[in-house]
Amino acid sequence: METCIFCQSNGPFTSISHIIPESLGGALSPVAPPGITCDGCNQYFGQKVELPALASFPFSFYRLFNSIPTKKGKMTSISATLGRIYASGIPGLLELAPRNHTILEKVMTDEITSFRVVAEVTEPLAVCRMLLKMGLELLAKHLYDVAVSARVQDAIRYARSPTRGEHWWFSVYANPEDVVEVHQGLQKGIPSIEIVERGGVLCSALLLPGITTLTPLERCNPTPLNPDDALMRLIWAVC
Repeated sequence: METCIFCQSNGPFTSISHIIPESLGGALSPVAPPGITCDGCNQYFGQKVELPALASFPFSFYRLFNSIPTKKGKMTSISATLGRIYASGIPGLLELAPRNHTILEKVMTDEITSFRVVAEVTEPLAVCRMLLKMGLELLAKHLYDVAVSARVQDAIRYARSPTRGEHWWFSVYANPEDVVEVHQGLQKGIPSIEIVERGGVLCSALLLPGITTLTPLERCNPTPLNPDDALMRLIWAVC
């Protein structure tokens, strides 16, 4: 009998749940085995959690620069200091819709040659819940008994239906320069996710070129970050 790890409903289920969303990992995103996530939860996560999470930094910039489209084929765009930046469909090549004619003239004459984006996680709750969902599905893929055990029930509840005032944490390393270097041939990498154990706590680590996240799958206090690493951030998500 198929039983959803998030709501405990019974199958059979027909939808396909990508552990790393297609709008982040592309067509080669790993898929959860049938029976782990029900159709209703899969649809809920896609619309209510992944949609706002993927529109937040650092994933918005990663999707933009890699020209990763949505399931409907729509290209990513983000707001920047110069106007609206659009993915072109070609990884590493961006298109600019200038904020005004003055900016357009300065861009055309190479007076302006760079732009800035807001490098802040604007949707911490959605990002945290998406990261938890990904880690729990990966855990269920390889260690189903652990994924339905009391050990990770708090993480399951927070991912699917957190209560008001409840909080969880995750850490993010994001270096946009590393994302750019992938397309300059200076480094290579493909999206991946893995389960690691830190201090006896199960955690999910998402690895993208230029971006690394760590999310505990059990309630615990966060590990202190290196104060000298300005690119590593500890973020609390509060419902």
